[in-house]
Amino acid sequence: MNHKLNLKKQLACIYTNNFFSGLRITDAVWVALLAARGFSLWEIGVAESVFHMVSLTFEVPSGMAADLLGRRKTLVAGGVCMVLSNLLMAFAPDLFFICLAMALSALANAMFSGTASALTYDSLKQCGRTDDYLRVSANCSQLSMLATAVGSLASTLERFLRFSGFYLLSAAFEGTAAAATALMTEPIVTETQARREKQTFRDLPGQLARLVRDSITALRATPLAAKLIVSAAVLCIPSYLTKMFVQQRLIELGWPTALLFVPMLLSGLASMLGVEAARRLHPESLRRFYAVCALLCGGGCALVGAAPVLGCIFGCMLVQGVIDTYLLHEDQKFNDVIPSDQRATLISVDSMVYSLLMIPASPLVGAVGDTFGQAGAGLAVLGVLVALTGTAALGRKTRAS
Repeated sequence: MNHKLNLKKQLACIYTNNFFSGLRITDAVWVALLAARGFSLWEIGVAESVFHMVSLTFEVPSGMAADLLGRRKTLVAGGVCMVLSNLLMAFAPDLFFICLAMALSALANAMFSGTASALTYDSLKQCGRTDDYLRVSANCSQLSMLATAVGSLASTLERFLRFSGFYLLSAAFEGTAAAATALMTEPIVTETQARREKQTFRDLPGQLARLVRDSITALRATPLAAKLIVSAAVLCIPSYLTKMFVQQRLIELGWPTALLFVPMLLSGLASMLGVEAARRLHPESLRRFYAVCALLCGGGCALVGAAPVLGCIFGCMLVQGVIDTYLLHEDQKFNDVIPSDQRATLISVDSMVYSLLMIPASPLVGAVGDTFGQAGAGLAVLGVLVALTGTAALGRKTRAS
């Protein structure tokens, strides 16, 4: 392909986007703020479930749109949806509008997931630099984690920003991320991608049908890809749920709302350390690596649900650090084994399976917490279940050997 791409500028835009989209200052306080406004844990779980239902519905279609129409356009559209979601959330008067804002946020995340990774990998591929993907992906992850850690400090401003202030500031950050995306260049590594600009709307149904067939064929021809999808989905369930319910758990233990940034900050630090460890790890068996990570992650999740304050915070750190260590290697391996023309679609399938599991998991964890009168009860049960998948993986390995 004779298409030029300024990789230095492209990476600068990618890194800028990762930082500002990671400054989601509402993540550290949204559950506590909604609970303070009178919403029950069950209602908050329903809102989170709506998020994942929309994610499940649009994950694969958004990936297909990225493959058919272009990754940069899809990312810009997602950025606009994210700004609108924050603006709506800032002034939402009841649960219906909260759920509507969550739906817009889910749509945006569906556009981001798969698309951002596909754009990054193919940008490097166009320049013959795919060996740098692990390093670039680690840089992106650490920038996002740094931004998340910085954003979590905003919980100290809870007295001044109030509910709407958090979301208005978040909208400004998301707008900056979208502007950085608009400055990116669409990578072109195949003839199909080169023909995107010439295709008409009349061509799209045929292109879509072909993409579906090719994506199914790619998954059937690569059993490892399907296994990677399932492993990542299972391991990621505790990731957001621990960050989500640890807020109310710590408040129940007497932790002040203004200091909710502390566990989020430490969890972000643990994630950065996990990515840094992943740079240096070279696991010979990804199955054994998953088993160890699942056991550690499940144990951390159980700590968040059942331990006192320090153990709760340590458990949250353990979960985030372990998950990011595993995902960096899973992401590299997954991109290596799938084709470029279906890359965003297949990565979206990866995210879709996660959303499929999260739809029942979010309200169930919340409902168990409501039933026992403790926000951590559901997390303790979840931790045991995730750890069991690790022992099952080790068991399969033992029988195979």
